[in-house]
Amino acid sequence: SPDMHDIISIDPGLNNPLGALWFAVDYDGNIYVLAEHFEAGKDIKYHSTKLREISTKIGWKQDSNGFLRAIIDSAANQKTLGSLKSVAELFYEHKIAVNTNVNKDMFTGIARVKEYLIGENGVPRVYIFKNCVNLIRELKSYWWGQGDTPKKTDDHLLDCLRYYIMTKPSLKEKKP
Repeated sequence: SPDMHDIISIDPGLNNPLGALWFAVDYDGNIYVLAEHFEAGKDIKYHSTKLREISTKIGWKQDSNGFLRAIIDSAANQKTLGSLKSVAELFYEHKIAVNTNVNKDMFTGIARVKEYLIGENGVPRVYIFKNCVNLIRELKSYWWGQGDTPKKTDDHLLDCLRYYIMTKPSLKEKKP
């Protein structure tokens, strides 16, 4: 239902894969990952077209000016090699309004994602549609490296998930 649609989360990549996830939230605060885009070696115009195609396919909401809303890694503020414009500016030119003000705290973010996956009383608070095959693959292959540090490879969609869930309250915080 479009009234449950929240926002798209993007982890930008040009040589590395660009990942994007579409999030919906129900009235109980449960999170649904509806769709994904995951592809490497393409430019912003290509990715913008793909984001619009997927959005159209799933009936995703746009604002009154035809823009899609998204959050994106703050690295998108940097200029691209082939342009005088930043990744965020290039997305905006393709009617995708990206907010680069994301909380990238990795350890807090991982803990928050874990909270939502475990949920309350054993009932998860995040549900991933089976068409999100790359996100599911990344979840299954995520592991901790030496010491207390996660292995930061092949985690582009996990970063999208982390950025999004960091916009939501901790489940451990006391509710009024």
